[in-house]
Amino acid sequence: MLHDGIDYCIEDFYSKNGSFYYLRSDNNTWYSTTTDNQVVKIIPNFIYDADTQQCKPNAAYILGMQETEYNFLLGLIGLIFGAVFMFFTTQIFVTVGGKR
Repeated sequence: MLHDGIDYCIEDFYSKNGSFYYLRSDNNTWYSTTTDNQVVKIIPNFIYDADTQQCKPNAAYILGMQETEYNFLLGLIGLIFGAVFMFFTTQIFVTVGGKR
């Protein structure tokens, strides 16, 4: 998730007794603020990339989909490619098996 007010990725957060607590992705340390109105500044669907040390948007977020819709689309494309591969593989075996 992206913490918009401070502009870095966080892994987890909660609000308790008027304070806002959050776990930063870059150093895995808990921080807190004295005001809990910072919860509205959390933007979901961002992933911390440890190689580049940047907070990048999820691919589903870029396309404007929810993550479940994105995963369904990837699964459907995989099934289509698998069916086409099996069809042509079967056709090749039938063609080769028919010749003597």
